[in-house]
Amino acid sequence: PFTVKRIIEQSNLDLSRQLVKPGDELIAVNGRQVSLEDNRNHYFYFPEMPEEISLRFSRDGEEFDVVTTPHTYSQISSLLYDEWIAQNRRYVEERSDGRIGYVYMKNMSAGALNQFIIDMSTYAMDKDALIFDIRFNRGGNVHDDVLQLLSQRTYLTWRYRGTPDAPQPNFAPSDNPIVMLINERSLSDAEMTAEGFDALGLGTIIGTETYRWIIFTSGKQMVDGSFTRLPSWGCYSLDGENLELRGVPPHIPVHNSFGDRQRGVDPQLERAIEELL
Repeated sequence: PFTVKRIIEQSNLDLSRQLVKPGDELIAVNGRQVSLEDNRNHYFYFPEMPEEISLRFSRDGEEFDVVTTPHTYSQISSLLYDEWIAQNRRYVEERSDGRIGYVYMKNMSAGALNQFIIDMSTYAMDKDALIFDIRFNRGGNVHDDVLQLLSQRTYLTWRYRGTPDAPQPNFAPSDNPIVMLINERSLSDAEMTAEGFDALGLGTIIGTETYRWIIFTSGKQMVDGSFTRLPSWGCYSLDGENLELRGVPPHIPVHNSFGDRQRGVDPQLERAIEELL
């Protein structure tokens, strides 16, 4: 039977009254009985996305219906991505007794930068060390802002009469150890971020060599209205090496295998925690 294994965090079902529980058996979708001879996805693809979907489950011999708003494929993918990030943060917290912060960036967009600044100046501000994860980061163009923030060190303290000392700047990530995680799917502006992190000596890089996909393009419109993009800018290390040809290697190579992902283990993250502890 098709039974519920778990509910994705922050999904519509997760944010509802939790009528569905692990172990519930799916027996009908929109009133249509589920056949175990069919691929289960057969019941969840529609010519047009419905506003609601009705699911009938069985639990301990009792049947009940749940009406919910469905998600698109891309929404599910994004939710799973966010769930993975949240799980990593919880794991780092548990393994380090709350001493190590875990901050992740999906890309190098303005939105991701804003969230990075929020995470760094709130959740990660009082940690003893930081894991900065840019694995699977698809790039953008905010590397300089990220590196400027990570480079901040305390240069003096000040004190209002009768209150504790306050540092300047208000938060200084470089006062404490930092580990950056990269992998073979860290690309474009993520590679510039990793190269800058290394050149500035901000900490230790762990993982696998970046993707070697770092090039900036400019757009050109054709006379027929079509649009194309052309390679325009190359990115080079301080010694003149082309990052598109070299990539960025880690200081400590650690490979995550397909088997690791199947088992739900993350040797790269584990090594980062060990390094900081």
